Amino acid sequence: MPGQNGWVVFVELHTLPGGGRGRLSAGRALAAPCRAQLEAARRLGFRTAVAVSDRATYGDRFDDVVDTWLLTNTTDAAGLAHVVKVLNGEVVAVFSAVDSFVRVAAAVAAKLGLAGPQPLGAGIARDKAVARAALASAGVPDIRWGVKSAYADDLDSPIGYPCIVKPVDGASSWDVVLADDVQAVRDVAARHLTRAYGRRVRPQRRLLFEEVLVGPLLSAEGFVDSDEVRIIGYSDRVLSAPPRFVELAVRFAAERPFDGADDYVAETLKALDYDFGAFHLEFILTSEGPRLVELNPRFVGAGVQHAIGELTGVTPAELLMAKLTGSPVPAFPHEGAVTELYLTAPSSGRLQGTRGLEEAVAVEGCRAAGLYVALGDEVSSEIESNSQYIGYVHAVGDTRAESHEIALEAASRISYEIR
Repeated sequence: MPGQNGWVVFVELHTLPGGGRGRLSAGRALAAPCRAQLEAARRLGFRTAVAVSDRATYGDRFDDVVDTWLLTNTTDAAGLAHVVKVLNGEVVAVFSAVDSFVRVAAAVAAKLGLAGPQPLGAGIARDKAVARAALASAGVPDIRWGVKSAYADDLDSPIGYPCIVKPVDGASSWDVVLADDVQAVRDVAARHLTRAYGRRVRPQRRLLFEEVLVGPLLSAEGFVDSDEVRIIGYSDRVLSAPPRFVELAVRFAAERPFDGADDYVAETLKALDYDFGAFHLEFILTSEGPRLVELNPRFVGAGVQHAIGELTGVTPAELLMAKLTGSPVPAFPHEGAVTELYLTAPSSGRLQGTRGLEEAVAVEGCRAAGLYVALGDEVSSEIESNSQYIGYVHAVGDTRAESHEIALEAASRISYEIR
């Protein structure tokens, strides 16, 4: 284990939806993934440094758990490797839990001789087409797919219709549609060409066309370290109706969704050359077997990480920091299930107030309820992305279905004043 008082360097931070502006909650307080990670690093005796391209993005919300902020271009690995040299003491880890910066952090970690994923691996290329090509090269069963520039005059699907269209480097379900004709593709291309990613990240402006799959959308949550694949559980989804497919609830349990699930996950991670780090591996279980949706080289989304901690008593952040720093690795219990139910606005306008949060957590099994947004924020009932959630409910139960039913019952106690 590295000497204590060394530095753990974060490249940007994984925050809550809405940037963590929400202040109204009941039950157990919801912590952003980055806060849990920063606190876990400090509990192990390490100092924390956060490299950011825009310090104002985070305000003062994490100043109490960040020892120093490093202002730099976080898309530039060479520049970042130079900047971390200003830290007084041993750097024991450099990583990112933000998809767009995992490859940058991996390149810096490799340059410093620290643990991290293969910098050129397809799994962290931030390009879903590169991942598809890697699966083909490795002989892993996959889907029909194709790629076109969002600027192209000819945007007709190269694989026919219907098809799923999405940016090769997208996130948060933005600009993902089920397209039945070329006009639907033109529409999503036009929207995507106006989309800004923020934090100096430049969109590639390329669209991925994918075969439509039938089956439940699942994900494996865990950590890979060379040939050791530690899976803490699997999540399933409740999705909005086509064409958006936005997640309305995520339901986690240690129970395996099918025989051989762990083998499929390990095979896919190997095919994508992802050999060190947290993973949230999404796939659809079709009648012909599992088919990859995407690999996120980080743990599952913000609130679900907190919900897993509510169920197990161990946070994914503790596992992450233990692996990054060579500290003892915690064990996760295998009983029960937990749901994060996402609250969406029933109408569009300005959120003036909410009622029923305390009543929601009074439902047996409900652990937390609250807002991701602040009073006075503009909210929309037209949900195109998971960045538009206004709040959450967390509930535990013996099974995924039971935890979901409890979450729905709790959510029914909450009402909103929107004008």
